[in-house]
Amino acid sequence: MSLHVLKFGGSTFPSTHQYRSIARYLRRRMARGEQLVIVASGMQGATENLRSLATSIDPGVGTAALHGVLPLADTTGAGLLRIGLEREGVPATLLHGHRTGLVTEAVEDRAAPLLRTELGEIEDLLDRGITPVLPGGQGADDQHRPTWLGKNSSDLSAVALAGALGLPEVEIFSDVEGVYSADPYIIDAARPMPRIGYEEMITLAGHGAKVLHPQAVRTAQRHGVRIVCRLNYGDFSSGSVIGDTGGVRAVVVDLRSVVASFPDVATADAAYEHLLAEGAQAHRPQVPGRHLAAVTGGFFDVGRALADAGLPVSIGSERLVTAVRDGVATIHVADDEQAARRLGAELHDELTTAQAGREREALVRA
Repeated sequence: MSLHVLKFGGSTFPSTHQYRSIARYLRRRMARGEQLVIVASGMQGATENLRSLATSIDPGVGTAALHGVLPLADTTGAGLLRIGLEREGVPATLLHGHRTGLVTEAVEDRAAPLLRTELGEIEDLLDRGITPVLPGGQGADDQHRPTWLGKNSSDLSAVALAGALGLPEVEIFSDVEGVYSADPYIIDAARPMPRIGYEEMITLAGHGAKVLHPQAVRTAQRHGVRIVCRLNYGDFSSGSVIGDTGGVRAVVVDLRSVVASFPDVATADAAYEHLLAEGAQAHRPQVPGRHLAAVTGGFFDVGRALADAGLPVSIGSERLVTAVRDGVATIHVADDEQAARRLGAELHDELTTAQAGREREALVRA
């Protein structure tokens, strides 16, 4: 029997109906002789609903307390998928966070760094013909206390498991079949990219692309695990493959980014270092006459983090737009969301025109 690790993102489950359809798909794969380890995110919007509940009680809720609530979304999602599998006659069990085998540092007030993966319980379940279903982004420290790997870290869970199991690839299911040259919901001309190098994907993700968790790609690169992107509906077709080869040109319009302005370069440097230490995806955009630090990816309270550090800051409506050419990122600052959309479309046109020229030259040389 062949072994596979599959991860289903939150967009897979807009309603409970999809748990049955995904369970039927998984049953068909197992009928072909496959063994599966499944990582599931929470239902679409579930994590943010929990965040809203927490902040409705205390708008200033602490990070450690919040981390005690948010992982429940993925636990519920994995539990519902386990129910769907059993309805389809598939023996399955839910491994809560402290049983996933993902061992992390002992931290409560930020995303917990992954230390290692222990496969004892997962391998025992597979030997007994039981399908393990794991909530994404959850682990435990060396004292078996539950920890959270952070927002959107289900990818990291799946990749770490595939690497520990010695598998050549991991399958990531979402509502798009892969990585595009831009967000297709923002730029109409965006096109799918069939192959992306690890470093290129890390650059895209680190500048706000919503497709994959940056640390998941680093972990995949370290273990030599290909990441195969698949649709989470219909024929579940595969699209982009992230691996050793690449050479992409793309634009990231991050409408969730936050750009902070500071009175001098020393304060901006201090803010940047503090944001990195807090686990944010921080950058230092270079704009003449200004001193900036920015965070991409969303879900990080930049203003609060800097206020807690006693750093004077001004945050407006600016957004980051990043052009990536063969792994090299150039960051632009747009005045607001609409300006970011326009700039992104312009940069995308430039990149794709240049790419078409390169492809024509290659054909001529051939």
